Amino acid sequence: MAALRKTSQSATVVKIPSRTHAKLLEFSREDDRPMGEIVADLVDRLERERFWLGVREDLERLKADPAAWQDYMDELAFFDRSAGDGIEREPPYYTPEEEREILAEAAADTVGR
Repeated sequence: MAALRKTSQSATVVKIPSRTHAKLLEFSREDDRPMGEIVADLVDRLERERFWLGVREDLERLKADPAAWQDYMDELAFFDRSAGDGIEREPPYYTPEEEREILAEAAADTVGR
């Protein structure tokens, strides 16, 4: 029997289908991580996906209202004009290579949606 690791987090029993448990066990073995960590990561991922889905839905509703969309675009234009705080003279925070990696990672995250 495997030794139980003590953690600071409390545990709760959740009933899941046998097939789901088998997949979690497989992932756990492949990643050498506890199933609870994998479940937590999956919940976090679902939370992010739902958040961005809500953002996209809100944007579509905004675009469907021409007056509201124009107000939004006007506000963006105002902030673009008022952002002349001299930051454009500062060196970039990321190197071009780092920026490409960040953009590629962001694109990969949206592919699964």
